[in-house]
Amino acid sequence: MKKDEKNGLTRKTVRKINIDDVPKPDTSKSADESRKASMGDTKIFRDLPVNDGEEFEFHPDFDTMDFFEDALEPVDTIEKTTEKQNSGPELGDVRRKKKITVPEETDEIPEKTGGRRRVKKLRMTPEELEERKEVRKKRRSQNREILTITYVFAGLFVLMIGYFVYFNAFVSKDVINSAYNVRVNSFADTVVRGDIISSDGTVLAETLVDEVGNETRYYPMGRIFAHAVGTSEINQSGIELAQNFFMLQSNGNPILNALQDIRGEKNQGDQIMTTLNAGLQEAAYNALGGNDGAVIALEPATGRVLAMVSKPDYDPNTLIYDYEGIVGDEDNDSLLNKTTFGLFVPGSIFKTLTSLAYIRSGLNYNNYSYVCEGQINLGGDDYITCFDQTVHGEENFQDSFANSCNASFGNIGLKLKNNLLKDTCESLFFNKELPTDIMHTKSLFSLASDDTDWQIAATAIGQGHTQVTPLHMAMIASAIANGGNLMEPYMVDGIETAGGGRRVKKYLPESFGQVLSTEEATILGQLMESVVDYGTATSLSGYGYSVAGKTGTAEVSGRGDNSWFIGYAPAEQPQIAICVLVENDEGYYESALPVANTVFQTYLAQ
Repeated sequence: MKKDEKNGLTRKTVRKINIDDVPKPDTSKSADESRKASMGDTKIFRDLPVNDGEEFEFHPDFDTMDFFEDALEPVDTIEKTTEKQNSGPELGDVRRKKKITVPEETDEIPEKTGGRRRVKKLRMTPEELEERKEVRKKRRSQNREILTITYVFAGLFVLMIGYFVYFNAFVSKDVINSAYNVRVNSFADTVVRGDIISSDGTVLAETLVDEVGNETRYYPMGRIFAHAVGTSEINQSGIELAQNFFMLQSNGNPILNALQDIRGEKNQGDQIMTTLNAGLQEAAYNALGGNDGAVIALEPATGRVLAMVSKPDYDPNTLIYDYEGIVGDEDNDSLLNKTTFGLFVPGSIFKTLTSLAYIRSGLNYNNYSYVCEGQINLGGDDYITCFDQTVHGEENFQDSFANSCNASFGNIGLKLKNNLLKDTCESLFFNKELPTDIMHTKSLFSLASDDTDWQIAATAIGQGHTQVTPLHMAMIASAIANGGNLMEPYMVDGIETAGGGRRVKKYLPESFGQVLSTEEATILGQLMESVVDYGTATSLSGYGYSVAGKTGTAEVSGRGDNSWFIGYAPAEQPQIAICVLVENDEGYYESALPVANTVFQTYLAQ
């Protein structure tokens, strides 16, 4: 023990002993003595000099071992300093510091050692070093792949959660309301089916409940709204089917609803506010009279369906009793909504599409001229004739449209390049689903480039294999009236709680986009105005408002002709667009015009 005179502290002296100074064991000893030396209180270092009270450190000399190799390291290597505070009473706040040198690996052994410190390294062959590098590189690559996969799955999880939130908030009710989801009807066990109301406040469907709780679905307007509103029990159709889910939901006062549930009583379902105008629907129904056919009216600026009439019709209040007799009669099509599911030969109203194709052809339609002799010969005995073989004489493009000249439009059809008419029709949704949520049938167009001249000319005037729905033709008239912008037709304005207390859902107009350019819509509008000014629909003029439209007569094999009219009014600022079809007509296109006139007058007078 030594005393530090400067600090007044007692310090221990340490004697260092090298492993080479340790006496070598006597190998001549017997096995018994060796065994005893390894047991009991025999000391491992018993041959070391006796400790005289001084501590010593043991420093083995690894220089003689050959599994390390020398390397020289700069003196200025990284030093890590650890501090250990001696809390002994005699040291006070004195701290002892211990420096640990962390050498960096190096592949080269410098020849000179000046300013460098000798360190030990594992001896490895170049092949082993290269293998070690490859292992490290592979591990880093695997780590990147694992991270990439982790990020991808994390992203997918976030997207999935986001979609679940979006689905539940915005889409779920529409999916549940699918016409194919028959389980929705089970909601009727706890909810009384809601009412259906017209845009002018008329009740179109309601559920009557008697004193003992029996429910009866009642349709106050009867046959007038048979196809538009539909039925909820047997042959579910129309709005009753499309809005089934929402009428079996009750979004009224939650406290009152809870009390009703506790008492075991049903809650009143929400009511459907439609776009249908009850006064206009009744006028169109009566104007069609005893004729079979269809009437559909749209608001061009929004796409709202104002009226939807189909005949023959049925009484929705007695359908549950009449159903078997109707479906048992093959000739009875009273259950068919012809405005959306009926396919008919369009006749001359299709000349609107042929005119559009001619405008798009690049030919100079302003200089078009044709001399009508009442028919056009297409080779041999094939002819296309005008109505009653009327001779129209010399006509330009506009006159041909106004007079609905079959011979002239057969000639125009032959001028069109291959597939141009087909491409034009398909740009306006022929052979495609219409952009609307209203259930419907696709209109059909068929014309091949190798068809005969007669087939091409017949298709151009609306005969051939072309078939259309009244809804589709009303949409085309609406797009022309709206400057080429097609608004998607819809029949429901919104959903309200029972009695109209609070709005639950609002449906807003949606634009499909420009199906016609503004210039194309303007030209077609001028052609349609000429039809009313001096052409085949002059009976629609002189009522205080202007009309633009196109008449048509379609020949149906084995039946009478179908009379058509499509158009809109007023021509300057259209408020209503319509399509009228009168089946089995004996009076050319004239049967459709009085129906259209009644619809126009009724709506514009409101």
